[in-house]
Amino acid sequence: MLSAAYRRYVLVVMTAVYTLNLVDRTLISLFLQSIKDDLHLSDSELGLVTGIAFGLFYAAFGIPFGRWADRGNRVTLTSIAIGLWGLTVMACQFVINFGQLVGARIAGGIGEAGSRPPTYSLLGDYFPDPIERTRAMSIYFAGGPLSGLVGYFVGGWLGATHGWRGTFFIMGIPGLVLAVLVKATIAEPRVHGATAQSHEPVIPPVRAVLSTLWTHRALRHLSLALISLFIMSMGLTPWFAAFMVRSHHIATAELGIWFGTIFGLGGLAGALTGGYAATHWFPKNERAQMRMAAVSIAALTPCYVAFLTLPQQGLALLSLVPLVFVGNIFQGPAYTLMQRLVSDETRATTMAVVLFLMNLVGYAVGPQLVGFLSDALLPVAGTDSLRYAMLATSSVTLWSAFHFWKAGDAAPADLAAMGRAPAPTASASGYPQGPTLSRVQQQL
Repeated sequence: MLSAAYRRYVLVVMTAVYTLNLVDRTLISLFLQSIKDDLHLSDSELGLVTGIAFGLFYAAFGIPFGRWADRGNRVTLTSIAIGLWGLTVMACQFVINFGQLVGARIAGGIGEAGSRPPTYSLLGDYFPDPIERTRAMSIYFAGGPLSGLVGYFVGGWLGATHGWRGTFFIMGIPGLVLAVLVKATIAEPRVHGATAQSHEPVIPPVRAVLSTLWTHRALRHLSLALISLFIMSMGLTPWFAAFMVRSHHIATAELGIWFGTIFGLGGLAGALTGGYAATHWFPKNERAQMRMAAVSIAALTPCYVAFLTLPQQGLALLSLVPLVFVGNIFQGPAYTLMQRLVSDETRATTMAVVLFLMNLVGYAVGPQLVGFLSDALLPVAGTDSLRYAMLATSSVTLWSAFHFWKAGDAAPADLAAMGRAPAPTASASGYPQGPTLSRVQQQL
């Protein structure tokens, strides 16, 4: 029996892997304008570097890694993947042209693709209780905003003294350290724990996972919600720093401090708030959890409009606080529901398939779309071309919110069909009633 303290340690290490795995995305965003000037790139080329060059290979390798994670040693896979990530980030030190930058991003995508499916699946074994799992997932996915805190703060500071190449090299070193730590200290439950197996598990083929994603209404809508959200987020996030530099003339080092604070603390608060609300307000009500996610995602649209149109630098930065907060509320509840809607033997493969679709569509469409729109609008909008390109892309949040809402509607029936529906005391309205939150639940 694994102790509670050890399970918390595993959660911390898996969160550290996820956090570090995303730091290079933050660094690319922070130094996008510097890379453009240094390597003499167009916005379309930058869209390729931040989009399909990374996303296509991330997507292509994600499913094989997911299959390995479902049938093999997830600790070994995580260790190899985060180590490879560290090496490829360090390799950016030697980039001198567009082709080499594309190659470095491709290699980074392969390393990152091997980390999320096994860590996501491992936490499902370490935290089998649905409420505990939601808390754990909320902390795990808080690694996203934590990567912003680390990337923008540390990256901005290092960039001022070492340049963008030196910063990438230094930030890749912890990946090698973490690879050793994972392999040396994390136990694979399939080998050492209560879920230890004496034979290789029977894993359904990928086509069966795809069929489940399409035929189960809740999974279908949840996947479409995440894919459309990824188109928007991957289309806009890499351009935030470039937009602030072009439209508000802010220095990279100062921007790193602001973005580190806003994306790190604001995103962390949003992710933890989403987990708290799901486990304390709606612990047995997946419909309410997904409606909470839908409302928060829909609120992104006015937040983006404010960020992209407010004329003063301070007001634009201030508008990012609610944007980042509400944009992270969905993470714990959504990914926990995804785990509950599939069999334990396909957790990693399901995540890998969804990531494949998110990255293939999101990275291929999002950044490239913004880059093309910006270049197309340049003759008429000048330096504001990026602003209008980002505004056009931000409306995708409403489509994502619709699918989160529909996923919540379908979740109770799909969970019941799997024998995983909760058995709360229901009121006449059909919602489980708490002593202080019945009105909130009824409204949702």
